[in-house]
Amino acid sequence: MTVERSVMLVDDHAVVRTGYRMLLERTGEFMVVGEAGSGEDALRDYSILNPDLVIMDINLPGISGIEATRCIKRMDPQARILVFSIHDETIYASRAFEAGASAYLSKDSSPDEMIETARRMFTGNSEAQDRSKDIRPLAIRTQINPLSELTQRELEVFLLLGKGSDSREIARTLNLSTKTVSNYIVLIKEKLHADSTADLIRRATFYT
Repeated sequence: MTVERSVMLVDDHAVVRTGYRMLLERTGEFMVVGEAGSGEDALRDYSILNPDLVIMDINLPGISGIEATRCIKRMDPQARILVFSIHDETIYASRAFEAGASAYLSKDSSPDEMIETARRMFTGNSEAQDRSKDIRPLAIRTQINPLSELTQRELEVFLLLGKGSDSREIARTLNLSTKTVSNYIVLIKEKLHADSTADLIRRATFYT
């Protein structure tokens, strides 16, 4: 008898969540027990639902999927989190794994790759954990990305700039002072060789 694994979907697009739900549930192996449209909602719902698997987007309103992944892993070190993102650059995958993700896939991946990756996360032995080395290359193109120079917090600020947030909004989202956010923006401009804050925002929108 097949055991259904409970899944929580985290994506800010309802139509995308609906597609994931249909894809997962038609296998008869997974049951979607919850959906969240933001990182904050994901943290709240995870503590209530305690799903077997979280499928997490990176670009979310408020805190990013990477930060939400980190927070969930602090709550539950055994949490299984599959980060599923439009970004296939190495830097995003690396940050996701640093935050505690179990696997990372680009949204360009085929539905079969997504299902197979989810299955492999439940093999339950040390050998399977080592196979994460096999899972990672499914979505990663090895290439140099200027964002690799940014710290995790700087990357959070950069992505929020790309979503249209100003310094005050970023400060509220990340629980920082506006002065600290301003300092981060200065550092980010220096690292990315941006001519101005406007130039930095223009670049950030490319990644969000």
